[in-house]
Parts: sequence; structure tokens; C-alpha cells
Amino acid sequence: MSRIHIYPEWVLKHRVSGTNVTHVKGKYYLYEVTSVWNKEKKRAQKITKKYLGRITKEEGLIPSGSRLKIEKVSVKEYGACNVLNNIGSDVIERLKEYFDDGETIFTMATLKLLEQCSFSKMEQLYRHSYLSEMYKDKKLSSKDISLFMRTFGEKREKIVAFMNSFISGNEHILFDGTNIVSSSEKMNISRLGKEYESQINLLYAFACESKMPVYYRIIAGNIVDVSAFKLSLQETKLKDMVVIADKGFGSKANFDLLEESEIKYVVPLKRSNTLINLNTGDKSNFDDYFLFNDRPIWYKALNEVIIYLDSDLKIMEEKDYIKRIEQNMEGYTKANFIERQYKFGTIILKTNLTNKSPKDIYYLYKKRLDIEQSFDFLKNSLNSDRSYMQNEKSLETWAFINHIALMLNYKVYNLLESNNLLSKYSVSDFLLHLKYIFKIKVNDTWFTSEITNKTKKLLEMVGVHIT
Repeated sequence: MSRIHIYPEWVLKHRVSGTNVTHVKGKYYLYEVTSVWNKEKKRAQKITKKYLGRITKEEGLIPSGSRLKIEKVSVKEYGACNVLNNIGSDVIERLKEYFDDGETIFTMATLKLLEQCSFSKMEQLYRHSYLSEMYKDKKLSSKDISLFMRTFGEKREKIVAFMNSFISGNEHILFDGTNIVSSSEKMNISRLGKEYESQINLLYAFACESKMPVYYRIIAGNIVDVSAFKLSLQETKLKDMVVIADKGFGSKANFDLLEESEIKYVVPLKRSNTLINLNTGDKSNFDDYFLFNDRPIWYKALNEVIIYLDSDLKIMEEKDYIKRIEQNMEGYTKANFIERQYKFGTIILKTNLTNKSPKDIYYLYKKRLDIEQSFDFLKNSLNSDRSYMQNEKSLETWAFINHIALMLNYKVYNLLESNNLLSKYSVSDFLLHLKYIFKIKVNDTWFTSEITNKTKKLLEMVGVHIT
């Protein structure tokens, strides 16, 4: 069986439409080709015409005599930036509507999503991306970006107006925060956090129905109380905002402030809460049940507190605890198991959403995974778990660029989800396929490179066409 030769990228970038590469004894040769219909074989047949030249890694295409004069060949990444530009058309149009330099923000955000790069590398990546043809003459040197970061960060009022344009008045908005490590000791907003590192806190709002991040606000690293949510509510036109917090948020002081501020909330309580004493082994102690992902969820409403029991989760937690007993792990004993037996599989939620059923509240709480996932995308997919900005204006610009990149990330995520492809492709997987589609400029004409069958099939599944 003959072996399939894999051509290196520096060869493939010269194989434009109407040409073919031949590999002979370690050398690569470029030919002009065409196809004609073979009546006998009833299929198209490739016809090799002119020899165009030899391809080397060092010199690129070396033309053959005077048969074809190729004065200049330029290759730029095209597939990924083209798709992001198309599915993010509403983002770029509103950026241009609200900011004179909206194209620069979109370019930087796209590069951030595609390359997870530092600002110091953006100029080089921009030159090798077809973004430099879509949005020409962007000044992205380290010096230019440094100045841009300081000046754009003064536009918080316009930034909020831009974000408000993506907020619908009838959507549920989940509000939560996360900490970002700050490598600057010059900003008053950077404060010591739990890990004894300087940090800032980033508040985020996530729209449930459109499944998009719609708002952010930077606050000092040592502020964790409800006042931050209240000020954010005043800054935006968020109307149906619901604060979905973690268990560490559930203090009496925070609950009092939430009520005083008339902010809606769903907050989990710790299972050790002494106010809760329910024998979960007896289903008659519950009010009723509903199905969530085909799993029965039993619930008991006690004024503003609702106790939920997930029987599947209960079995998993009991099994895990028993394993730890068998492994002689410290603190895990049969006596402690008996004491905690009615806590396994439970979720205890406190809420002031009196107009919603226990089922609705449970489903809303589970949407917390969406905003947690957005933090995961921000910190890992965008490599933005740490900020190196040295002043608050630059920090604002840094956060806004990340916000736009996060919006584009969710554009891809929602595209994959709507086509039931998330089990096969992550956002980064999808974009990686597209990054191997190039635009190749021969003399003054741009050509789109060949697309592999696998990538063609993927594009067909999501309904995207690349020319």
C-alpha cells in the first residue's frame, strides 16, 4: 500500500487554486493544472499543464524561467477571522456606532480569542491575519497599544451604553463575580485577596435567554458585599436582574442588604445550616417533585428557603463518602456518615422570588453554570486570569477587549450548541479547523486556499460558507 505524503505548511501555502504540488525525492514542484470531463470514465480528469517552479522552505516559490512571473506571494490566516467577523457582525457594527476606534477593539478582541496572545504580539499576528485586509492600517505596536489602552479606558460611559444595547428588558440576568489576579501594586483598586495576592474583582451579568455575557464592572479586590451589585444595577438598564451567588455569600448582612436594595436573589445555604432539619429519607416530608434532565428532584418549601433532594446525586455522594471511609481518610467515619445521611444530595436555596415556583427557582439556579462557564472561558480560553495593567484606565480597556472576545466566543459556542455539536467540538476545536484556511495573494490577486473535506463537512453542519 502506498504511503500518503503529508505536505508541510510552507509548501501548501503556494498551492493556490489551479495549481498542484508534486513531491519527488524530497523536493517540491508546482504545476499549473486544469480539469476536463472524461466521457469514457464519466468523471473529471486532472490535466497537468505548465511547470511553474520549485518550492523551498528558505526561498519559497522559485519561478521557472519566463513561463510564469510571480513577483510576490502573501499568505494570511482567513477562515477563523472571516467567520468571527460574519457571526459577530452585530458586535462590530455597534462598536463602530459607539466608538470611533471600534474596529481596533474588534481586531484586538478577535486576535485575543484566536491566539490567546499578549498585546506585545498583536502587531505581528495582525500582519499575518486577513484582519489586516478587513480592517486596514490598525496601529498595534506595543507603543501604540499602550497609548490606546490609556485613552480608550476613559470611555466608561460609552462602554456602558454599548453593553446596554445588548440587554433586553424581558430577559433574566444572572449576576455574579470572580477575582482576577493583578500584577500591579500601583492601582488603588488592587487589594489583597484570599490567596494573599493582589487582585481585582470582576462583576459579570449573563443573559439567560440569549446566552450571552452582557455587562461587566471592575471593583476593588476586597469588596464582596451587595453594594457592588446595587451600583451596577444603577449603572445599567438591568431590570430583571437576579443575583445568583455561591454558598460563601449567604451571610445575614448580605441578605439584609439585598432586601433593603430590593435586589432579587437565589443564594445557596450551607448544608450545615442549623435551621434546616428534614428527614430526606422519607419522601412524605416533601411537598412534591419535578423532573430535571430526566432526574426526579424532590422539594420542600419553608417560607424563603427551599430544600431540594436529587436522589441520583445522593447515591453518588454516599458512594464517595464510603470510599473515603474505606481509604481511612481523616474525618471520614461511619458515625459521621450516619450523622450526615440526610444531607447527601441536598441543595438548600434561599430566595425572595415569591412569584416563581420551586421548579422555576431550581432551573434558574442551575443556570449559574452558564456564568461559571463564562468565567472559565475568560480565564482559560482567553488566558485572562491575570492582569498586568498598571493603571485603571488601561485595566478598563483590557476588560472591555476581553468582554468583546467573550461575546465572540459565545457566538461560536451558541452556533455549535444550536447544531448539537458541543459533544464533538469545543469552541477552540472549531476555530482551529478554520485557522487552516488561508487567503493567498499571488501578485495582486487573493485566492482562498483549499479546504479539507473534514472542515468542509463541519462548515456544512453549522451552515457557514467560506469563499
